[in-house]
Amino acid sequence: MAYVIDENGNYKRSVRCGYCGEIGHNKGSCPQRIDRLNEIVKTCKERIAANKYEFEHQKNTDHNRLRHAMGQLHKVVSKGKNRKCSYCKEQGHNRRSCPRRNQDIGIFSTETKVFREKFLEKMREIGLGVGAIVRDTIRVKTSDDGFEDVAALAYVEAIDWLGIDHRNKFAEDDFYYKTDCSLRLRVLGDYVNRWGEKIVTTISNPPASVSNTDGIYVTQSTLERSLRSYPGCEVVSGVDNIHPPKEYFNDKAIAKHVASEIIDAK
Repeated sequence: MAYVIDENGNYKRSVRCGYCGEIGHNKGSCPQRIDRLNEIVKTCKERIAANKYEFEHQKNTDHNRLRHAMGQLHKVVSKGKNRKCSYCKEQGHNRRSCPRRNQDIGIFSTETKVFREKFLEKMREIGLGVGAIVRDTIRVKTSDDGFEDVAALAYVEAIDWLGIDHRNKFAEDDFYYKTDCSLRLRVLGDYVNRWGEKIVTTISNPPASVSNTDGIYVTQSTLERSLRSYPGCEVVSGVDNIHPPKEYFNDKAIAKHVASEIIDAK
């Protein structure tokens, strides 16, 4: 392993050749080694053709050297040709160098960035940011040791901005009307959970409307299903300053998210 400095002055990992010692390639693709192998093939073929050996073992040695050199050159030429990509299932490359995978990362990254821009606009319209007061449904323990859902006030403590991507966008054929953006809420008031512990924080989601960035018509049945399963929180008192982290719009950060959470998700 070796390191090089890129055009921005940052250290970047690279490889060091085990044959010539230079950085940027390995032994299998070393130009000096390939030249040397071709030289051995040429020399051995000439000597074998001339057949002027004094001893038989010299001839055997040249045959062995020729066979080995040609075998190594064949590996260089055919390297990767029989390799099958686990992403597109085509031969000749691996998953990391797959053209289709890289193309999909680019497409999904663009869609994610566009959606994030519109999503942020929607969040700003309703004032849903850190510090906003919201009303959210939580399950609490009752005096008779039962449970009930109550609408509790809370303030937004954190927002998972970087978990948002184009898959959160509401589409016309979606069964539910929801968003997967997570909000960590600090509950205001004294509420106890089923284990008798005070409820301090809870996780919720924004109102489903923020995921409908294209203003698609939502049927009544979809709305009813969504309210039952993904009600989201209601903004009671919004905030004016809503600023996601800088990685929210960063192209490299978005591409990394798309690759790990969508393309190569396990």
